Amino acid sequence: MTYNSDELRKVQAIALDIFKKIIKVCEENNIEYFIIGGTLLGAVRHKGFIPWDDDLDIGMTRENYNKFLKIAEMDLPNDLFLQTFHTEPDSPFYFAKVRKNGTKFVEDYCKELNIHHGIFVDIFPFDNIPDDIKLKKRQLKKVRFWSELFIAKSVRGSSTRLDSLSGKLKITIRAMLHILLKPVSKNYLFKKLDAASQQYNNVPCRMKSFVKNPCLTIPSVDLDNLATVEFEGITVKCPGNPESYLKYQFGDFMTLPPEDKRVGHKPYKLEV
Repeated sequence: MTYNSDELRKVQAIALDIFKKIIKVCEENNIEYFIIGGTLLGAVRHKGFIPWDDDLDIGMTRENYNKFLKIAEMDLPNDLFLQTFHTEPDSPFYFAKVRKNGTKFVEDYCKELNIHHGIFVDIFPFDNIPDDIKLKKRQLKKVRFWSELFIAKSVRGSSTRLDSLSGKLKITIRAMLHILLKPVSKNYLFKKLDAASQQYNNVPCRMKSFVKNPCLTIPSVDLDNLATVEFEGITVKCPGNPESYLKYQFGDFMTLPPEDKRVGHKPYKLEV
């Protein structure tokens, strides 16, 4: 399913409102955040959302992320819900989401979960990744192993497209794991994933990342020296040297994709 233009504009407007309220909490409490991924690409290329996209992604270094989680649970306005494993144990996400009450954005692979399904902004913790290539690969494998178990504990489905062989295989594996993991505590899986993600935070490292996704890797110095960029008429923070990061993640990031690729992906159920 794809959006009609009115639906997409409404989703983007709600996500932007959530983002502004997150920024307010951060500014009032001296918490550093930075936009990443397609959100930063949209800011640099379009000065706002990528026109066909509904995504809004924020990163925080682990220290800032932990501080935000502690404060936001009390300081976010009443129309928003901070979703983490600790505030909603059935959540399958290791990272945090801030969701809008009274809306629905039900992702297909989460449709069977009894969780808050509101329109959201994602917030990712950024941790040190080791300089040594072998250690880096080892950490990535460990994080992805525990991440897959943590997700499979909650859900049997997948966000992967089902019309591909790899997508069907992933669904099958996750469904099997979901059954096998029934006697295992989800809290145990979370602690293992959390420890693997933070394994090198007490060691000086040149790079940080949301460890599971290497494409999000950013030099530590660029997160110590944030820049600013315009996004939908407001000034927001981003990693230093944003063009370098975008080139690393997207390649020729200023060139638009083919028209048949410029589509959003409407969720299983949407209420705005």
